[in-house]
Amino acid sequence: MTKKIKEIQIFRHIMQLVLFFLLPGIYILAFSELKSIFKMILKGDFKFIQAFPGLIEFTVAIIFTILMGRFFCGWFCAFGTFNDWVHMISKRIFKTNFKVNQRLDFILRYVKYIILFLILIFTFKGGDNILAGTSPWDAFAQITKIPTVFSSLAIGFILLVLITIGNIFVERFFCRYLCPLGAVFSLISKISILKINKPNEKCGKCRICTNNCSMGLNLYSVNSVRGGECINCLKCIEVCHRKNPHVNILNTDVNSATASSFVVAIFAGIYGLTNFGGTVSIETGLASSNSVMTSSTNTLQRIKYKDGNYMGTGTGFNGGTTKVSISIKNGKINTIKTVSTEDDQAFYKNVENIIPNKIISAQSTSSIDTVSGATYSSKGLIDATQNALNKAK
Repeated sequence: MTKKIKEIQIFRHIMQLVLFFLLPGIYILAFSELKSIFKMILKGDFKFIQAFPGLIEFTVAIIFTILMGRFFCGWFCAFGTFNDWVHMISKRIFKTNFKVNQRLDFILRYVKYIILFLILIFTFKGGDNILAGTSPWDAFAQITKIPTVFSSLAIGFILLVLITIGNIFVERFFCRYLCPLGAVFSLISKISILKINKPNEKCGKCRICTNNCSMGLNLYSVNSVRGGECINCLKCIEVCHRKNPHVNILNTDVNSATASSFVVAIFAGIYGLTNFGGTVSIETGLASSNSVMTSSTNTLQRIKYKDGNYMGTGTGFNGGTTKVSISIKNGKINTIKTVSTEDDQAFYKNVENIIPNKIISAQSTSSIDTVSGATYSSKGLIDATQNALNKAK
């Protein structure tokens, strides 16, 4: 094993560690935004430009995955990182070497598509709030707040424990079999410009690439892998003593270290450009972080509000107080702005970009869905808005 190849895995783990703390909830927000897009389409009220500031994480993840395959899952997803850490630690401690039956593994890989389908069905029927306390992602995001987890995310916590146990025995257990976002990425990554080339005629009989694959793929039987179940961890390149597998971009084999650095730069560039685009769209009036073009649901408004500006407060994550200011114009909610918040800033930023849009579009706080992974932050903003609206009636 060469020094260069060792450095690829070191680099990957460093990136996982950095993103685990820098962007811990991007996978939750991306999936939440996917559901928001699905709802917009169902309502026939999909205005991407206006909604763009609240869809940045999903936009980044989708564009990046279409271009580079499932590098997001293998390098940047905090929950995937958690899966990696659990398996690496347990393998060292318990010396586990569990192998899933090939036929059973093939069947189980379809479970994540069934989960994705069921979530979309619940969303279509307007009952996705029923699933709010069952998300292991939400439980993972708030694992340090034990009272909160046990009081409102008990099912999600139980599922998280079961997933953790599964991951002790099967590497990337959740990613292989259960992840609904992984199901989406698996489908769209098949058109990426990046693949892993592994010509069979240059292979021996060792199957070392297959035995070390994070996703348990039968790499020995294929000449190349493009997207799909592959998360581009590059471990197959690391372990092959024949140096047979290579990263291939646009049908050209490239140096693995250079390719991984290039991919990280692409991710950073897309994330930076989308955030810049969101800011520009707000500043130019194409979109707003706290308002969207009024939909036809406004005609269903039942409450007439008094014109003016009103303040309201609500209790968010970990008991923090959120204070908002709303403006009423022509009897309708015109803007919702955060005055101050004691909430978790990373999650509240995304809540702030999504929840006010929904309230203004519906002209009501009733039946507004919370942002997955930021349930309490969402409720704090919703309650603060309702508190202000009570003064405007």
